Amino acid sequence: MDQTEFMALCHSTSLELECKDPDALGKTNIIDVDGVRIGLFFDEDMAPDRILCYIDIGKLPAFDREQILERILAINLLTGSKTSGVYGLDQQSDTLIFVQQFLYPELMTGEDLAEILQGYSEHALSLKQNLLDPSNLLPVPEILANSFNAAPQAMA
Repeated sequence: MDQTEFMALCHSTSLELECKDPDALGKTNIIDVDGVRIGLFFDEDMAPDRILCYIDIGKLPAFDREQILERILAINLLTGSKTSGVYGLDQQSDTLIFVQQFLYPELMTGEDLAEILQGYSEHALSLKQNLLDPSNLLPVPEILANSFNAAPQAMA
């Protein structure tokens, strides 16, 4: 994939998601999908075979931080690695994030990527509700299963 193809993919994805400005994603690398902030990053020189996707799950609360981070580490162990994404903490913004790599993005259409981003948005909203809620004492596997069940669409 080259930069022109990335821009075209961002444009067609934005059209599928009915964004007001279909060129904003390509220019800013940020899109809001159902209230979830998602970043898409492409570097033609360093990694022309992938797009990095960062999904904002939400601000880490001031309380129960250690417990929440322990649960994120446990989720990472349950879900694997690059194949299903990883969870982490963006220390700059103090935000929990989910990071996924889309390999061979030239095989994706705007419709495909829009569907994937909508699924990740639903996943993030579910995790935010379940993981960042201090009153939720469900076991981690159940929280994770519930978050993916809320987002039955195709996920990369």
